[in-house]
Amino acid sequence: MIPFAVPEVVQLVDSTNRYLADLVRAGLADGSQVPEGYAVVADYQSQGRGRLERRWEAPVSSAVLCSLVFRPGLAFEELHLTAWAVALAAVQACREIAGIELSLKWPNDLMALKEKSGQGGPLARAGGEQKVAGILSEIVRSVGTTGPRSEQLDKQSAVVVGIGINVNWPPGWPPEDTEDPELASIAARGTALNRLAGLEVDRCALIGSLLVCTGAMNAKVATKQGRRELASLYRLACSTVGREVKVELANEAVVGTALDVDDAGRLLLSTGAGIRTITAGDVVHLR
Repeated sequence: MIPFAVPEVVQLVDSTNRYLADLVRAGLADGSQVPEGYAVVADYQSQGRGRLERRWEAPVSSAVLCSLVFRPGLAFEELHLTAWAVALAAVQACREIAGIELSLKWPNDLMALKEKSGQGGPLARAGGEQKVAGILSEIVRSVGTTGPRSEQLDKQSAVVVGIGINVNWPPGWPPEDTEDPELASIAARGTALNRLAGLEVDRCALIGSLLVCTGAMNAKVATKQGRRELASLYRLACSTVGREVKVELANEAVVGTALDVDDAGRLLLSTGAGIRTITAGDVVHLR
């Protein structure tokens, strides 16, 4: 396979992230190494997942389901740059292939403005965005790796970044009258590129563009100046910054204004009690 260009294609897999992480672990066990940029694309995932183990549902061949290997040689607090590279690449690929402009919702969603029925203009208020894609990352460490989280990954360790992009949803999917809470959430909050573009999108062309754009974005990770540029591009594309938001944490919900995303990928939130630094959470754009 050619890194960041030609993927391994599988028809059915439980999870592309699980599949690729296992390939990396097998390489660690036998001394081989899955190269950076190795990608796996599936037609269907039986157990696709997102953050907090939420299911990722999509009919066969209706989505881009892709995971990639990164070997960035970065400190722990910079590893989010690999996910940012994929997110920015996906924005560029969706623009090039589908003609759709997406924004990034911190920490891991790609969003499109929802059209208001009968009025033709984009909604710029609460509830006016729909999810098109999501990203999930995991670190695969070499056996016996220990030490502070701030240490750089060793050469054998890797980051696997998975992305799911809704491309061509068939008519009537997801069913609006479903009693499945996951499908109901997708119906209420999600959309696909073909629904936005008004025509079928070339899924293979989108995969090719995604991989090439990811390779270009990942090349920036190699230098300090490139990493600054990548972070700047992320902030420009992140529609969470500057918005009033609600962040749902494990034991509370925090409301405030999103001021920025710091160099460690954390959300800086201005609340009535001061500035909160949020490492992870579910964000709702309020306005």
